[in-house]
Amino acid sequence: MVLIWQKASQNSLGVSMNIAVTGATGTLGKAIMFRLREAGNSVVGIGMNQAKISAMEEQNFVMKRCDITKLEDLDDAVKNCEIIIHCAAYAAPFGSKKRFFQTNVEGTENVFKVSQKNSCSRIIMVSSASIFDRMNHDKPHTDATPEVKFRPKHHYGASKYDAELFCHSQPKHQWIGLRPRAVFGPGDQTLLPRLKRLIGKNNYKTIGNGEALIDVTCLSNFVDAVCLAIKAPEESLGKFYNISNGDPRTFNSIMQAYTAKSKGEYRQRKLPYLPIFLLAHFSNAIASIIPGKPWEPTLTPYGLRQATGSLTLDISGAKAALNWQPIKTFEEGMEELE
Repeated sequence: MVLIWQKASQNSLGVSMNIAVTGATGTLGKAIMFRLREAGNSVVGIGMNQAKISAMEEQNFVMKRCDITKLEDLDDAVKNCEIIIHCAAYAAPFGSKKRFFQTNVEGTENVFKVSQKNSCSRIIMVSSASIFDRMNHDKPHTDATPEVKFRPKHHYGASKYDAELFCHSQPKHQWIGLRPRAVFGPGDQTLLPRLKRLIGKNNYKTIGNGEALIDVTCLSNFVDAVCLAIKAPEESLGKFYNISNGDPRTFNSIMQAYTAKSKGEYRQRKLPYLPIFLLAHFSNAIASIIPGKPWEPTLTPYGLRQATGSLTLDISGAKAALNWQPIKTFEEGMEELE
């Protein structure tokens, strides 16, 4: 999925630029669309989901349909663009290995191919903190891509990890990477639906004590980082930078903050870890043997790790390289949610 920003913003030299953003109909890409248009830019969005394309057209966006795994289509979509912001990805706790790697790895390779063919000056690659899945989480992770021995086992994390390795194989002056953790904000279709599953009539569920420390990212803070990456200095290129609010919260406190937005009082209901662990692995195994993987288990081993394992990020690199700060607080971000 691709969004082309055709009548672009002004860079630091005051020169108009044409910018393409993959993933235009997703939460991240759409937020970038609105930010750029609000700044007075003309945008053209390209995505795969026809219903979402139509919804964007109703908001006066010009939309086109494109699949980033189709090289010729992508090449046509980014003609005359100078910068590509690559947000498109297949992100899910469960799914086909082929789909993860086609979209997240081959799609990234295609973005670089069309960028080089069209002499684009920069690619902004959006990765994921899921690449740290197999590492020890006792301290904040630095910006460095983990060693190969720590390559994630889950298909999503592994595909994003492989995409990072591919980026590192390309000329440094061509790209800059951002690695956000648990982005949430208006219109979120990834994190919030999974939190809602844990909310009952008058309680919310945590697995274990809910004290795992989790870094999260307000959507507007991420979009700020993207905009700054567009004009980042040359010495900042060829690297990935962690992005988060820099204010880790326990899973329990995240659930408390989210349920506080609803009427009534909610109490924590602690579920024992071991039975849930066994159930997650059993459900995942059963779903995996069904041809085509037609349904996603309510809980998977990957989802369980996300909810029960601590994962925090060192964001000092982005602050220094991009002159970026996470301005919106966790509490302010929660106020924006429905």
